[in-house]
Amino acid sequence: MLQESDYGMTDMAMQGQQGRFSADDTLLVKFYMHPGLNQAKTKTEGRPIYEERPYVSIMQPGNKDSIIQRPATERDKQRFSRHWEKFQSREKDEGIEGTLLEEWPGLTRSQVEELKYLNIRTVEQLANVSDSNAQGVMGVNMLRQKAAAYLETSKDNATAEALEAANARIDELSKIIIDLQNDAPSKRKTKKKEDTDEVS
Repeated sequence: MLQESDYGMTDMAMQGQQGRFSADDTLLVKFYMHPGLNQAKTKTEGRPIYEERPYVSIMQPGNKDSIIQRPATERDKQRFSRHWEKFQSREKDEGIEGTLLEEWPGLTRSQVEELKYLNIRTVEQLANVSDSNAQGVMGVNMLRQKAAAYLETSKDNATAEALEAANARIDELSKIIIDLQNDAPSKRKTKKKEDTDEVS
């Protein structure tokens, strides 16, 4: 689990006697990609969806208790611009998007690690492993079918939940319309009675 810290704490921990960020040159700074939960896509799909985003690791040499790891902010990119530029210029792997294998209860921990060794990190990647790649690995065909079934089921569940919410809203609006229609004649009768009283 990553230890995350807000930027204010990082500033206080890392600034030296000479003023703000004076000791930055002595820090070990590394930008890297790390999967983070995408709340909107998770809600839409009905299962956890992760996307890789840039994180920063800041360490003070010789102090094992001063490691800070958290999502990279614009301030980090400016403050450690040299490291950020190196990170951007490096050839990066394609970003991960999907349900991480470790978030899926359909696998054991050892299966997750074996699949990671084969560069399969998400349920979507597992479900789409080609026949030729699946042949060389024992049990992958069964896991691939299991992953495809899970994706289909979670998609159906998300659609069913959305449909249920839409039907509930329609019922609610129908009741409002019926209430308005029922109130309308009684208001007209009251209005007519008032008009009659005024004439007499």
